[in-house]
Amino acid sequence: MPLKKLKIGVSACLLGMKYRYDGTDKLDPRIVERLLNKVDFVPVCPEVECGLAIPRPAMRLERGQGGTRLKVIATGEDETRRMEEWAGVKIEQLLRRGIGAFLFKARSPSCGHGNTSIFDSQGRCIMKTADGLFVRMLRIKCPKMVIGTEDRLEEFIEKLNLDIFRD
Repeated sequence: MPLKKLKIGVSACLLGMKYRYDGTDKLDPRIVERLLNKVDFVPVCPEVECGLAIPRPAMRLERGQGGTRLKVIATGEDETRRMEEWAGVKIEQLLRRGIGAFLFKARSPSCGHGNTSIFDSQGRCIMKTADGLFVRMLRIKCPKMVIGTEDRLEEFIEKLNLDIFRD
């Protein structure tokens, strides 16, 4: 009887889906090469799935009086509530599907993990070590879940600590 594969959420753009704000992808062939036959991918794009268009204006995290907010750079439009409402439901759905880990796109305002910049209202970078909005919510709900980014893929794989990765 075959073993059940670990289900991992993956930022959809890393799997070649053209979901980025500019309609492109960030396909990372290393992810497919290292993980394809060992885990089940569950692609997720917080920005598209919460209802933002492709293409869409670039966004960033801004810290102000109302806390850290997800804002459209050009207009200042605040998309935080839309993202938070969607994420609350999506995280529950992912957990019911048995997601055991998550590999995110580095430096994304929704998906970055420990490497996303936060700006002040004048556009000055005040921090470069934050989590994106979706990641922050996932970490609150699932503090022990293995989370990584493509720029530290080998570290992520090591944290999974699965026998299937050992030669």
